[in-house]
Amino acid sequence: MRIWLVGTLALAAAALPFSAQADDTMTVVGVPSGALAAKSLIAGQYQTAAERLSQRTPDSINDPARLINLGNAYAGLGRMADARDAYRAAAFAPDEMLALADGSEATARQIARKALRRLNAAYAMK
Repeated sequence: MRIWLVGTLALAAAALPFSAQADDTMTVVGVPSGALAAKSLIAGQYQTAAERLSQRTPDSINDPARLINLGNAYAGLGRMADARDAYRAAAFAPDEMLALADGSEATARQIARKALRRLNAAYAMK
């Protein structure tokens, strides 16, 4: 089982539409190679992140970390239906343990389902 480093980033309400109405945090999955576009997400460069993360390779098609970050990028762009699809795909991808920045651990499925709940809460509040 792989373990990825996951950082929790507090975002301003205007920076991420769905988080402004639900939860003011977003979980960003990162690896040293930058393959998961964590720096772009943290910098609010959602288009750059979406472009990088939408390029699938045979190794990354069902990678839940890539799918979670892709969902975050789409949500940042206001593409909520695409974000929901990415989070759902991550929720049903092979599960992995992720180490959170606060030292706790959660499975990729738990993180994806939490992101879906935040996204759904934003829709419900409109």
